[in-house]
Amino acid sequence: MLSSTASDPSTSKDKITPVFEITSAQIALTEGSDKKYVLYTLQIRHVGGIDDSKPAILERRYTDFYNLYTALKKDYPNEMTAVAFPKKVLTGNFDNNLISLRSTGFESLLRHVLIDSKLRASPALLSFLQDVDLQKIKELLQIKDYAAAAPLLENNFRLLNKVYTDRSPRVLLALCRLLGCLILVPGSPQAQKWADIALHRYEGVCDSDLLELYLPLLHVCAKIWWQTGRNGTFLESRLQSLKQQGIKFNEGTSLLDAVDSLEKRLSVS
Repeated sequence: MLSSTASDPSTSKDKITPVFEITSAQIALTEGSDKKYVLYTLQIRHVGGIDDSKPAILERRYTDFYNLYTALKKDYPNEMTAVAFPKKVLTGNFDNNLISLRSTGFESLLRHVLIDSKLRASPALLSFLQDVDLQKIKELLQIKDYAAAAPLLENNFRLLNKVYTDRSPRVLLALCRLLGCLILVPGSPQAQKWADIALHRYEGVCDSDLLELYLPLLHVCAKIWWQTGRNGTFLESRLQSLKQQGIKFNEGTSLLDAVDSLEKRLSVS
């Protein structure tokens, strides 16, 4: 693998279980109607070790927490026996005391999930963490609004990177999707930093499926290096060497397309 000296601010030997904290709750309107609901804002950060200067932010409503709870209860009943979930009510949903009690219950649920290895690795948790935001991101990518998608992708990466290991499929796919977006933002000041981090992260990766992204990643990084005044010859040579070894790579396939293709095939969870 390519050696990189890039500093990776998102990785630390001092990683511990992340903390989910509901920092606010506000009443919102369902799009296209006058139906109200409570939107909870969560901050995800690490405590201890190095300072977590960039916590990730997540906004979810009661239904999202309920879906997470019911899915885990169905798939992992033994691990969920001790978890009490805030019940639905017919009236008073916007009462401050109820919102506060629910916030405490949601935090307890997430704390329980994160300390149990089975629950933490569940498809239900991944779905809770990113499905809502990925839908927005993919809509922006579809209309080629890459500048608007980039900060959402960075938050998505930072969020997953706090919950899962640095080189897990979930985290690496999020990182490559972020970089694939940034290469399409003209003059992006963040592209070089994330390119270096991505190359660093791919050191030691031995998952054959994930290695499919390595060639399109090298291709993108070489472009970024040339654009930012760095010599990309070594990256191009590495890419050519891998192609000569029989590893297929279509330069017409973007890194974003490669991520989407692999994600669909793996149904990463």
